[in-house]
Amino acid sequence: MAVSNRKHIPAEQLVRGADLGLPLVETLGAFRSHSASRITWHAHKRFELLFLLEGATAYEISGGRTLDLPGGHFVVIPPGTRHRGTHDVRMPANLCGIVFHPRHRNADRHTSFNTRDLNWLTGQFERHALAVHSMGPELRRLAASLSRLVRGFSGREKDRVQVITLRQLACSVLLEAARQLSTAARTEPQRAISTAIAHLEENFREPLPMAALASAAGCGRARLFQFFKQTTGMTPNDYLQRLRVSKARELLAGTKRTITDIAHDAGFSSSQYFSNVFRKYAGTTPSRFRSASSAKSADKKAALRRR
Repeated sequence: MAVSNRKHIPAEQLVRGADLGLPLVETLGAFRSHSASRITWHAHKRFELLFLLEGATAYEISGGRTLDLPGGHFVVIPPGTRHRGTHDVRMPANLCGIVFHPRHRNADRHTSFNTRDLNWLTGQFERHALAVHSMGPELRRLAASLSRLVRGFSGREKDRVQVITLRQLACSVLLEAARQLSTAARTEPQRAISTAIAHLEENFREPLPMAALASAAGCGRARLFQFFKQTTGMTPNDYLQRLRVSKARELLAGTKRTITDIAHDAGFSSSQYFSNVFRKYAGTTPSRFRSASSAKSADKKAALRRR
């Protein structure tokens, strides 16, 4: 978790584990923004669990790997792993996170875990790190509650109920995440959404007929919309727009085609509409993104020539 650069209503709020008397946890965080924000390379000395409640974002992992994180999913980032938002940008999203240290000498303090329990938790998070996992209903409920409580945390000593509740909830989220990782299984909504997403990825340049998408997923329109929102935290149209912006990024960075041509190739009806949508999800205009990509490419070539 990295602090947003928005200056008005804080997009990100943090609670320290030390303020809760909980050595197991370093920080609890809640982030919510309706527009793109900046998140650059960083790493934590502890495990980080990120829960995407709504929207979607993507993280680049040091070494070139990218993790696409849609709503309703979570990821475990191991200690010391450098990561950032793709192109230093975190897309509009509602997420919460826990940075925690299960090997801390007092990690069991104010928890129901013993040393054996903590070793089991650690094993689950190590085995399933750097992979995107769908949140089950209980984990999603707990993560949403954690996000709300972090936002409302006052830090005042007299609010002991807040402190105790946050301690218990943080432990419940960690336990439920580990339990789910150990017993992962695909459900009917996940199968339907996997099919719908594959259909969108193959046909993102075309208009979005909900009836055709529902037919491809094997369910009714209302049920598809419900499944999609529950599973990804997005509507099918929001997911489609993000796909189109991702394709446009590739074309802007890798070709010299005009912005109008790229807009049409990515499925947008006009360059003006494309510019508005691109700015919402990428945090900049198409022309500025292209200029920044060209500058980075030139810097890399210059660095190679100097070797």
